[in-house]
Amino acid sequence: MRGARLIVLVTAALALSWTPAVAQRHGGSAFIQGPIEAGLRAGRDFENHAWSVGGQIRLPVADRVHLQPSADVFLPRHDKAGWQANGDAAIDFGPGKTVYGGGGIAFVHFAGDKTRTGYNLFFGLIPSQPDAAWKPFAEFRWTFVHDTSPFRLAVGFNRRLGG
Repeated sequence: MRGARLIVLVTAALALSWTPAVAQRHGGSAFIQGPIEAGLRAGRDFENHAWSVGGQIRLPVADRVHLQPSADVFLPRHDKAGWQANGDAAIDFGPGKTVYGGGGIAFVHFAGDKTRTGYNLFFGLIPSQPDAAWKPFAEFRWTFVHDTSPFRLAVGFNRRLGG
């Protein structure tokens, strides 16, 4: 549980306090192709009956492609907390880049179990302009691990950190 709290705290700190000057410096690198975004989210894992809280960072690597690492802590009603860390990539599409979809690797740890590796498939909606500083979103995610594929809905926001 201590590791999961640390993941959420570090992501929150990045999302809320990273200066635009640092983000602009990274945005000018050969790897990062635009402004970096970081944000917080909360959601519901419907199969495991658990609420979640976490965060993510969006790193644009091409015009409509970004890396999207994320982490969440799961808070089930009748069990100990667990966590999930993701290494995802996504493609933006739709008018004004308001829809995205992608997938990636998942590391999942539920109470009393060992950490398992699987993969994610997801799509999301961003109902804001591409150049907005604050972007709310809703994300629909399936994580395939250990013969299960729980569905999770998450809502949150991303904040542009520069560029």
